[in-house]
Amino acid sequence: MKTTILAAVLVLTAGLPGTAHEPARKGEEGQILALENAWNQAELQHDPGALDQILTDDFVITEPDGTLQTKKEHMAFTRDKSYHYDLLVSEDFRIRVYGTVGVVTGVYHEKGKYKGRVFDRRGRFTDTWIQLNGTWRCVTSHDSLPVKN
Repeated sequence: MKTTILAAVLVLTAGLPGTAHEPARKGEEGQILALENAWNQAELQHDPGALDQILTDDFVITEPDGTLQTKKEHMAFTRDKSYHYDLLVSEDFRIRVYGTVGVVTGVYHEKGKYKGRVFDRRGRFTDTWIQLNGTWRCVTSHDSLPVKN
């Protein structure tokens, strides 16, 4: 009886903070954070090929104005050199991993020019990541404006 209760407690607490699984979760969070930063670099460098490795094929992003953009559209936008960033920073990350799903919230700040027009935007984002064949990929993103300071 004691063995059964101990086994049940171990199963129920396996995913709770402070258990032996926490270092593994921190490793997953670190991988996702690295991919979030790689995503910013891909956009700064106009590198849609890098995005292809980060986003799922059915990826969709909701833009601050409510429009939806598919992976193909987002990659084309990234390739467009008339969109120039002077600054693209994401911060205040909160990353939660639930098995093979990760949810990231944070704040972004982007400055630059698009077709001669200056922009300076701050907003919040939520990205949903899934683990496919041992690799984290972003399946959906949502951006909103503005962030009040």
